[in-house]
Amino acid sequence: MKKLMTIATVIFASLSVSTAVSAADYGVELAWNTNDANDVLATMSEQRAAFGQLVNNGEIKDMFVFDSSIDGKPMKLIRFVIDATDEANAKAKLANLPLYKKELVKINNVRLLGNKWLDNTPVHKNYGVTFTWREGIDALEMDRVLGVDLQRVIGLNQAGLITSSYLNTQMLADGVERPIYNVSFLATDAQHARELSKQFEAVNLGYATVEVMYLGHKVQLTQ
Repeated sequence: MKKLMTIATVIFASLSVSTAVSAADYGVELAWNTNDANDVLATMSEQRAAFGQLVNNGEIKDMFVFDSSIDGKPMKLIRFVIDATDEANAKAKLANLPLYKKELVKINNVRLLGNKWLDNTPVHKNYGVTFTWREGIDALEMDRVLGVDLQRVIGLNQAGLITSSYLNTQMLADGVERPIYNVSFLATDAQHARELSKQFEAVNLGYATVEVMYLGHKVQLTQ
């Protein structure tokens, strides 16, 4: 138990230092803002080059491709993770992308994920799972559960079931700050991802809630 507590404490300490001195990672979800697929196709080559520059600069940490459509025509769209100091900075980095400048896409959602600490890139369906602590959990018990679950994240990553993991912090109502994690599961559907999340002690004991979102197929980024 002491070993598990130490792991949680070390990770929390390093996370706190990292958050204080550097940027964090933000998940970005885009949505089409046009009904004209031809405009999108005409701009796509320019868009790939501009987005590729962000990848080459190391600013894109993860990218997922999923199926969408414009006026009934099938089109691929992406969700991705970008390095930024805050939400405004994440949006500013995207402002010069051709599809965004021409108002062909819009930012549907930006979410702080924390700092990336594990990675694996198989080509399968990925579901993002966000864990959130419930209020009223004893701090020492929370640390114990964190030690167990953070080791579980490592084990599931090594087994290929978790393709990415991000650590963030959550401030509780009593002023206690604790690490919280966002993971990408390989799963057949959202229900399967929820079932996989039950392998975590925080979920099994009812200490944490989970939110599941389909991400798509993870893309291997080359810089």
